[in-house]
Amino acid sequence: MNTDAASAPFIEVENLRVFLPTGDKSEIEAVHRVDLVVRDGERVGLVGESGSGKSVTGRAIAGLLPTSPRVRVSGSIRIAGREMVGAPREAWDEVRRSHVGMIFQDPLTFLNPTMRVGDQVAESIPRSREGDRTQAVHGFLRQAGLEDAPRVAASFPHELSGGMRQRALIAIAIAKLPSLVIADEPTTALDATVQARVLKTLDETVSQLKTSLVLISHDLAVVAGMTDRLYVMYSGRIVEEGPTEQVLQDPQHPYTKALLRSVRSLTAPGVELYSISPQLRRELAEAMTDA
Repeated sequence: MNTDAASAPFIEVENLRVFLPTGDKSEIEAVHRVDLVVRDGERVGLVGESGSGKSVTGRAIAGLLPTSPRVRVSGSIRIAGREMVGAPREAWDEVRRSHVGMIFQDPLTFLNPTMRVGDQVAESIPRSREGDRTQAVHGFLRQAGLEDAPRVAASFPHELSGGMRQRALIAIAIAKLPSLVIADEPTTALDATVQARVLKTLDETVSQLKTSLVLISHDLAVVAGMTDRLYVMYSGRIVEEGPTEQVLQDPQHPYTKALLRSVRSLTAPGVELYSISPQLRRELAEAMTDA
């Protein structure tokens, strides 16, 4: 992992706000005044419970929010020094093609069911790269932990296991040789053994490419061993940020403390599972209103 705090920011997010439409023609502020930095080669964790705004933040950084006039984004997202808020679709396409690889939590949703996996990996390989594209596809599949690359390349997504589909998404993401990989809950719905394999693959691949990583997760155990710095989100806001080890060992915010207590209760046999109380949620909501 990269611990050089002086390295240049590759992603700079300032005062990011994202408004999403609701079913009753109103809107909600899913992300509220978020500031976030990812330096070259750095691994950053974005953690929080479901609905905290972390996935929306990740999709905003990748320019993958729904294209609708009712989806509003304000603030600043600079990628490699280029301002992207308000940029046209063509500019976002170029940034994703050149810089950003995305790994989603549900591979069956994001893999094309009518295309063989190898063709989907090949689509991500820059046209400027010379050489045998079949060999390149097999190489990226192997790099993503799929040893039987020819068979996987010839398969359709439904013919693979959940863990293999997730690693296929990793292969697609890295085939463009991105400067940044955003992994949004990459181990959701996988059993513990497969989770460990997928995370090991992601860890090794990011190290080999020397790329930056934004790892989005609700699981503190996942981000603990794979990130340099950690952002904790609650109710659309960043409530705590710092070096991962520092945040986990000496949390300052009540919500971070509650998240850690929830995890630690699982390691103590016979201890009742801890949950965040309604009273704490009310206190947090009041603190957010006053901020």
